[in-house]
Amino acid sequence: MSIFSSIGKFFKVHIFDHFTAKVCLILVTVLCVVSLLYHYFMREDAVSVVTVVGAVVVPFQEGANKVGSLLFKAEEERMNLVQAQEKIAELESLNADLNRKLDDADSLFVENEELRALLLAKERLSDYEMLEAEVIGNDGINCFERFTINRGSMDGIKVDMNVINNDGLIGVVTQVGLNYAIVTSIIEDGMNVSAMTKNGHENCIVTGDLTNSGKSTLLLKNALTDVDLKGDSTLVTSYISDKYLPNLLIGYAENVTVNNGSLTQSGTVKTAVDFSRISYVLVITTMREELQEVK
Repeated sequence: MSIFSSIGKFFKVHIFDHFTAKVCLILVTVLCVVSLLYHYFMREDAVSVVTVVGAVVVPFQEGANKVGSLLFKAEEERMNLVQAQEKIAELESLNADLNRKLDDADSLFVENEELRALLLAKERLSDYEMLEAEVIGNDGINCFERFTINRGSMDGIKVDMNVINNDGLIGVVTQVGLNYAIVTSIIEDGMNVSAMTKNGHENCIVTGDLTNSGKSTLLLKNALTDVDLKGDSTLVTSYISDKYLPNLLIGYAENVTVNNGSLTQSGTVKTAVDFSRISYVLVITTMREELQEVK
């Protein structure tokens, strides 16, 4: 047996077999005390454990603090962004609600103005019986050439009743249902209206024309040359019409020229009514034949 084997056996029998946890604790405690005493007496020449630990821990702690600060700032900014987005969404919802209310108010204002205008028309033409009606359908695209109203035979509506608004003549009733009626406008192609100037000159015809479809424009025909349509351009329905009541405003003569032969003149008529937008109308329930009977 070699000497190394003998030494190993000695340590195993006399040291390692008795090296328990309690012994380890005692040894560690002794080493710590010795280290403290050594550093206390030799502190000027030696680097303490605290210094070593501090050199390692402090930079780590500073880094951790910076990371924590950045994380906190990022979270704070995220929360501020979330709150800002929620506020923006709230304001956008409020703005949309206010816009809807404003649109409703504008619609009510326009409707009120239109109804007020109808009332003025009724007062101005108080000799005629009238009935208010609302437009509920339009066969045209850009213009009200033929449209439907929410009054019918149950309300006393009949074919050939004149339809107006506060601006002037719109057309006549051409078809009647139980609770609706169809109105054909004077701008419809082929619709003829016997007209005269406001001063009473007759023998003038205005008519709807396909070439002016979608416009508030009529053709002027058969106007005698002795009628000054430039100085007296306002045209109304005449007394000789078999369908239209007299003195209903039609529009204003424009672009008047003398025809060949110098006997008649022609041109166009800008209607008093804007046929691009009609919401409410007045149906004159007084018929043309009734007016003739009264006379």
